[in-house]
Amino acid sequence: MSSDGKQLEALVAYVERALLPPGFDVRMNERVLNDEGVQIAEFDIEVRGKIGTTEIAWLIECRDRPGSGPAPGSWIEQLVGRRTRFGFNKVTAVSTTGFARGAAEFAATQGIEIREVKNLDPSEFSDWLQLTSMQQVRRVTELKHAQFNLDPTETSEAKLAALEAIKGAGGSDSILKSTTSGARVNALQAFFGVIQKDDHAFEGMQPGSSREVRFLANYLDDDHFVIETSEGD
Repeated sequence: MSSDGKQLEALVAYVERALLPPGFDVRMNERVLNDEGVQIAEFDIEVRGKIGTTEIAWLIECRDRPGSGPAPGSWIEQLVGRRTRFGFNKVTAVSTTGFARGAAEFAATQGIEIREVKNLDPSEFSDWLQLTSMQQVRRVTELKHAQFNLDPTETSEAKLAALEAIKGAGGSDSILKSTTSGARVNALQAFFGVIQKDDHAFEGMQPGSSREVRFLANYLDDDHFVIETSEGD
């Protein structure tokens, strides 16, 4: 088998196109660019489609390196990172040289599917590439406490007015106002906005686990929140 892996990728992609139901898109060597147009990743095989109301994003990475021995655990770690960063529901690792013991064990704990292909005989692909299961992880957050930090340069009268406005509003009241759009949100909505932009909020967590965290959100640009008071915003 070719050591560059392209032959393996082409065969896997061909089989998937034949086995997947209508409506699924199978692409090879998709490049991902950042905002500056610089390539930051390339996917061997990317499968996208819809099952019911769920959008499916499936990454298949192939490794064909006969002279390098079994696929190592470091490769599986990279695939776990790709799943998290690029939002894949499912990741499958395909190797022509098998997997090191530690790599196979780590893949099992992280929900990475592993498959071995020893040759190009069609029997190698008769059943294992069919999509039979999909792990769906739903992230649940709960706001237990919120504290508003006022600008220390504000006058005592303004701070007192802000305190009265906060006390007079219930937790569901949209007392926060954007300085640019004028849109109003409550503390819970502001919290969701913060946690969705934090790439590390769920780092290292496993399904079924929970933890309490504290966020300090600093709004340093022109778009931030103000509170309407009797003394002004």
